[in-house]
Amino acid sequence: MGAAMTNAKDRSNRMKSLFGNVDRSELEKHLPAPALEKPRPNSSGMSGAVKSMQQSFSAVEAENERLRAQLQSADMTVELDPASVVPSFVRDRLDIEDNPQFPQFVEGIRREGQKLPILVRPVADQTGAYQVAYGHRRLRACQIIGIPVRAIVMPLTDEELVVAQGVENTERENLTFIEQALFAAELKKRGFSRETIAKALGRSEEKGLAYISILTSTASALPDALIRKIGPAPFVGRPKWEKLGSFFKDQKLPADANSAVNGLVASEKWQALSTNERFASVLRILDRPAPANEAEIAQVDLGQGLSITTKRTPKATQISIPHAPAPGLSAWLIDRLPDLIEEFKRSEREAKQ
Repeated sequence: MGAAMTNAKDRSNRMKSLFGNVDRSELEKHLPAPALEKPRPNSSGMSGAVKSMQQSFSAVEAENERLRAQLQSADMTVELDPASVVPSFVRDRLDIEDNPQFPQFVEGIRREGQKLPILVRPVADQTGAYQVAYGHRRLRACQIIGIPVRAIVMPLTDEELVVAQGVENTERENLTFIEQALFAAELKKRGFSRETIAKALGRSEEKGLAYISILTSTASALPDALIRKIGPAPFVGRPKWEKLGSFFKDQKLPADANSAVNGLVASEKWQALSTNERFASVLRILDRPAPANEAEIAQVDLGQGLSITTKRTPKATQISIPHAPAPGLSAWLIDRLPDLIEEFKRSEREAKQ
């Protein structure tokens, strides 16, 4: 219990430092307008209209005080219609509902409610619309259950949004290697600096920049469609993903290998495999040793009872000359080899002219 409370406090402190310069008056503009209290029956000499107006002003002032207190404590939670909230503009996790643990996550919120709020920002030029910085699983669970989603609303820049998104993932449930790679590659594609990407992945600047290069190069080596079909593969780390990428050139496979992988992905067997098993199956197909080509053996009839045998392999050609039909032929050919090689080179040069 103590460790959990400490982690939550540390995360809260990190978020406070990250958004500590947010203009509170600007933030209040983006919070949903409070419902005003209904006027109560007039029990004094004050007119109903005047009393109703006074109560309305009191309700607004009370709500403003509540908002100021929330802003002071960094606990700015409001309830939003899940339908009014859209995902982040950059995707981090490869799956939500396909994760076998997600149904349990949904049931936990159904039984106990949403304990931790999500972080959203107002969508520009769309009144009442919001975009998630973090909390996509909680948002989806609330959509499935049909309940409002508790959220913290902040007017975040794109950079602040992706950093908050990455920090929350690092604190709560780490992204797998390939999810980090796709996240970093997408941020790079959108023009974010390596420093920002490193922050979003919770990496120190000293070691983070080199790691970002590893992530983006791995993601760029593989077809995005295949990665998403394999899934997050939590048991598969950097070395195996890099090995898989080594079989691709410009994100493409040789025709035979591509046909084999497509056949596997389209099979019923594929649907029954876990994400880690899918990765292993694809790597197994591509990492098979190439079958040794059988030697091509041919007989060349030179007439007068003389026949020689040729044996051709990918690396060499062997010529077998029987001695009995033509004694001395082998020795004569060996002596003539330098002249024959020179004649071959000359014919090659002439062919290129």
